[in-house]
Parts: sequence; C-alpha cells; structure tokens
Amino acid sequence: MTTISDRSSSPRPDFYTISQLADRWSCSRGTVYNVLRSTGTKVVDFTAKGRKGHKLVPVPAVEEIERRKLRRLS
Repeated sequence: MTTISDRSSSPRPDFYTISQLADRWSCSRGTVYNVLRSTGTKVVDFTAKGRKGHKLVPVPAVEEIERRKLRRLS
C-alpha cells in the first residue's frame, strides 16, 4: 500500500492496469470491467481480440470516471 508521501514523490503514471484500478476503487476486477464498459471508456489492449492479456486504462479517462462518480456530501 502506498502512503501519501509515496504518491507525491513518484511521477504520475500514464496508464493504470485493471488490478491497480481494483485496488484504487476498492472493488473486484470484474467491477472495474463493468464500470469501464458502462462508461464507454477505451482500454489499451496488447493482445488479439478475445485473448487474455495486459490491458491499460489512460489516467485522464480514470480521472473523468472518478469525477463523474463523485458524490457530494450535504
């Protein structure tokens, strides 16, 4: 687990993996896929269609999803 000081000292990544998003959002990988599918987010996939492989999600897309899903406390 990273701490706040670790995050500020490391450079910002360009992409997140599905596992990193599951950790970041505290949910399962399946839920991450469902969120990405429901929001129409494009995922970078390095494998042939239908095969298992390494998938990456651009940071701006993740930030947009988080901004849209943010709930305001009243």
